[in-house]
Amino acid sequence: MRLADFIEAATVETEPDRLWACATAWLEDLGFDRVLHLQLGADLGADPGAQGGFCARTTLGAEFERYYVDQGLAGHDPFPTYCLSAHGPIETGADYLDDYAYLSAGEREVILAAREAGFRSGFSSVTRRDSAGVEAWNVGSRLGRWEVERIRRARQGEIRLGLLALRGRLGGGGQDCPLSPRERQCLELLADGLRTKAIAHELGIAPITVELHLRNARSKLGAATREQAVATFVARYGPPPTDPAKG
Repeated sequence: MRLADFIEAATVETEPDRLWACATAWLEDLGFDRVLHLQLGADLGADPGAQGGFCARTTLGAEFERYYVDQGLAGHDPFPTYCLSAHGPIETGADYLDDYAYLSAGEREVILAAREAGFRSGFSSVTRRDSAGVEAWNVGSRLGRWEVERIRRARQGEIRLGLLALRGRLGGGGQDCPLSPRERQCLELLADGLRTKAIAHELGIAPITVELHLRNARSKLGAATREQAVATFVARYGPPPTDPAKG
């Protein structure tokens, strides 16, 4: 997809989940199939482990997300520590580890875990840094660093313009982040009386992944507990659909 076509499609799309799908498909066409988008409210600084105005989307997959949460990697993630305050793009991914001897063991573990999920090399792009907070991308690929650098030399300006066209439109920015389809499913099943293991069985995912989705949903809804999240969800979006098999 040409940049002009992508920006036109992004301009008319208003639903954040569809916009995310459009953006990641466009980036994948350019060779970047491992992507993370991060928004942090101004009150959170660069701490992605904090609760509140934090919103993240990623294409690294459920297994990586599960490991990230289970191992508490948010407290060691080098991306918010080094990339959000940088004045320009920073090379990211395991193929660049030898360039960053100063990284701690915990920070290296995050990068190596991302490599297991297919993120070999990429670069950061901060698209907003102001009084409202920070918005940034970690644009990564299964490709090695030399191929990624070749693509960047040819297309980085184009990628930058495309990402700027998405600024403030994927959730956050002082407002609630949109619930992902999986987060909605988990909340609907929770509202229907199911517990974590039953939700996991119903959706065919691991219980820790359910916990991750529910935690993210609580944060996005500004809820302190599951019960409050369900109440807010039902008040905002209506009761879960009735299952004909139960009715």
